[in-house]
Amino acid sequence: MNLVPPLTEHPMLTRILITLSLLCCLPTQGFAQCTPTRTLVSGYFNNNVLVYDACAGSLIGALDTANRISGPQTITARPDGLIYVVSENNGRILRYDRNSLAFVDVFVETGTSFRPISSAVNAAGDVYVAGFEGDSVRLYDGRTGALKSTPVAARAGGLDGPEVGMQIGPDGLLYIPSYATNSVLRYDPASGTISTFIAANAGGLRRPRGLVFEGNGNVLVGGEGSNQILRFNASGAYQGVFAGVTAPAGMKLTDDGRLLVTSGNSVRIFNASSAASLGVVFQPESSGGMNGATNVETTTAKVDVTQVGSQYWLVGTGQVTARVLEIDMTSATGTLFGQAFDADDVTLKRWGKMRVEFTSCTTANFSWDSTGDNSARFGTGGYALDLLIAGRSAETCMLEGFNNVTTPDFMNGTWVGDEDRDGEGLMISVTPSGLALMTMFTHRPVVY
Repeated sequence: MNLVPPLTEHPMLTRILITLSLLCCLPTQGFAQCTPTRTLVSGYFNNNVLVYDACAGSLIGALDTANRISGPQTITARPDGLIYVVSENNGRILRYDRNSLAFVDVFVETGTSFRPISSAVNAAGDVYVAGFEGDSVRLYDGRTGALKSTPVAARAGGLDGPEVGMQIGPDGLLYIPSYATNSVLRYDPASGTISTFIAANAGGLRRPRGLVFEGNGNVLVGGEGSNQILRFNASGAYQGVFAGVTAPAGMKLTDDGRLLVTSGNSVRIFNASSAASLGVVFQPESSGGMNGATNVETTTAKVDVTQVGSQYWLVGTGQVTARVLEIDMTSATGTLFGQAFDADDVTLKRWGKMRVEFTSCTTANFSWDSTGDNSARFGTGGYALDLLIAGRSAETCMLEGFNNVTTPDFMNGTWVGDEDRDGEGLMISVTPSGLALMTMFTHRPVVY
């Protein structure tokens, strides 16, 4: 029973091998990939931070369930694995685990009269905290949370109402939106001086809140009073309007080229390059009652490295000859999961030969030979297989009798060894024309 035409008649074979080797398929044309990410939004009048699935736009839940947050402003996910939340009304900087979202501690107590509104971390790991009512910026020890100094004294440089967009720029200087003066100030930690970066009312700027740096050195500033996001260059000169947005507050540039902007009770999304509107992060009916969105942050939970284990995949195609499959198996290396996937980086190599001799409708003998230069050199071996789940084709085979079967349909399915081979097996698919596609999930050898 030789049912398979030559492999040269199957032009899609190479693409099939690449796809199955990686256990990955390219996204459907017209739909963008989405890296599993959470979007955190400060709800000032909710007195909480709401967490959304950034891919689905659905509500995950509230960050805090113990009433620790009151009037949240800036949210910042930091490289130390923590999320810092500025809680304005009770004068606190709270910390949460960025993976589990569990509460960690009260990092800083500023006092309620200071009205903390934003924070930023310097190169030494210490934390700047701006106070809206204090009209100043304090510096806290990044390890202990102890107050170290007040580098920007009250009303220095004309600061009046520092806002959520306070950022450390690519030049290492601290940029501070000044809400009441319609300007943006700049603090130089080396010299201890503060100066005007964006002049009052430049480009029509009124009540600046959010601020982000573009990759080319330009700066986007949201004017709550001007209902616009304006662009300025690295010298603070006005360049034009990026987009019109009603009362923009916090802003976040994402790694995948989007600009997230809090506006009213939602978060608007823009293409960071074209400024085209991409809608909102969540739909109103799933917003969780968001009220007074002030700031937005995204965070991707760190990969659980304990799940990146030893499992190893091989694929191959071959002919059904009588009741035997002999297939050259192929391995794939070179690319990565998700958005990092690039088919041009895939390298396919011959692993070795596998042989499956079927002894009944639900049993087979399996062996492999991965020796020699044109192989992965895994050696030789073999063991008995059983069909894991008997489907319709296997049941038909049993009704007709194994010796009477004239088609290879019974081979379809997952075949495994005994429980001593847990986590290993073969998946076989046979087309009506007789082309057999076999995938083996196994484990890496001890030495590799």
